[in-house]
Amino acid sequence: MKVNTLLIGVGYHAKRIYLPYIKSSEFCNLVACWDLASQKEKIEDFLGRIGVASPCYYTKNNSISDTLNKEESSYLNETIKRHKIEAVIIATEPLAHFKYAKWALDSNLHILLDKPISTGVDVSTSVNKANKLFKDYTKLAELYIEKNKKQNLVFSIQAQRRFHVGFQMIRQKIIEMAEISDCPVTFIQTFHSDGQWTFPNEFISQAYHPYNQGYGKMSHSGFHSLDIAIWLVEASLKADKKWDNFKLETTFIRPRDIFAQFSKKDYLKIFPDMKWNSNIEQGIRKVTGEVDAFTHISFLNGGNIITSINCNSLHNSFSRRGWFDSTGRDLYKGNGRVRQESYIIEQGPFQSIIINSLQSEEVQKGNLHPYEVGGEYHFDIHIFRNKTMFPELQTYEYLNMRSLSPVNDLGYSRGHQEDARRNCIMDFYKSIIKHVPPENQGSNILYHGLTAQILSSIYVSAAKQYIGRSGMVNGKIKFRFNNKSYVQ
Repeated sequence: MKVNTLLIGVGYHAKRIYLPYIKSSEFCNLVACWDLASQKEKIEDFLGRIGVASPCYYTKNNSISDTLNKEESSYLNETIKRHKIEAVIIATEPLAHFKYAKWALDSNLHILLDKPISTGVDVSTSVNKANKLFKDYTKLAELYIEKNKKQNLVFSIQAQRRFHVGFQMIRQKIIEMAEISDCPVTFIQTFHSDGQWTFPNEFISQAYHPYNQGYGKMSHSGFHSLDIAIWLVEASLKADKKWDNFKLETTFIRPRDIFAQFSKKDYLKIFPDMKWNSNIEQGIRKVTGEVDAFTHISFLNGGNIITSINCNSLHNSFSRRGWFDSTGRDLYKGNGRVRQESYIIEQGPFQSIIINSLQSEEVQKGNLHPYEVGGEYHFDIHIFRNKTMFPELQTYEYLNMRSLSPVNDLGYSRGHQEDARRNCIMDFYKSIIKHVPPENQGSNILYHGLTAQILSSIYVSAAKQYIGRSGMVNGKIKFRFNNKSYVQ
């Protein structure tokens, strides 16, 4: 059985992740695509080159709103009927996520939505807009619950680390220790860097992963670090230690800070031929989207801290970019971007888990073994356990991707994170075909409530500081619908 699918958004992410999967999938039948009319020539050239014959429809409307206009809704509704569409993949710019997800729910379609669930223009400087992120989530979750009373719809979030064999194994180790010790994860530190070197003129004008709309890292890859930390830690909580409130504070590094770290004279020293617009220095101070974000979160039960999380998310980090003109380059993965990430997880005096995944270049060139430090499949896990307390356990265990999920064809390697994305897509389609209920789906929207609330609160913290107030945010955890907790 194949599920008739509409792909909304044929940008860098869809071209690299969704379309290659769709071409070889036994579950997905791509019957139509939808994107902006301004991208028509590029999209049709790409689809022609990879042999995708599905028709692509276009809208001229690039306005930012919470709803589709009547013309768009009417056209998309006709497209559903014409192609008998059952599911939609939403891979647009994050500002459009909410309106397409809302339309798809109203149309009784299965949904696979890229992260984040929503974001907003100037969300990093406006407290009201920051608070709106969790309101957006709540509206979609409540509508989904209502729809599910009549029809078993699948609504998945593309949070691929939940489908990563390494993180799944680590979560199981955390659960095992919680079972024998009754101790939850007490501390976790996350570090994620993109190696995305953005130049001053690009902060001002770049439309892909922009900063000039008032949001940045946390509405992109920063979402993943936050989500996986919550997903891992929550699994260790017994009933008497469940979190019921939190407090957090964040620090955002904005483009003006980056320009102070590396200024005009520094750029011209290493790029003497670089053209420098006289308006750049003034313009960059008006760009407010976060480049880096550093957040400390305390999760409490009553008045007692159960878990502390330090979440460090960076764009401004080790890169392989060595050119000042990015015209014509793949800004998703082809502009010097290199991913590095690490995690330290402490479970009181009983267990410590350290994860390192360090790439040195985006595509393996053959000079490094893919599983070793610097390689695309580098993912080392070190597990230390208190054998004195629990003699049946190993003191130290080492695992990597070779032992967890060996890859036979490394001619063109996607990397283990992209393998996990494909696992998420497969889970989405299998859940549709097998009528899997929400609680047994791998990344159902109802299990992203706490991530959505904390992400919203991080932006509230940053926005409060931007207007000269304290950045401390305190809140009660609000992830319950119909008296049922929707945190896996």
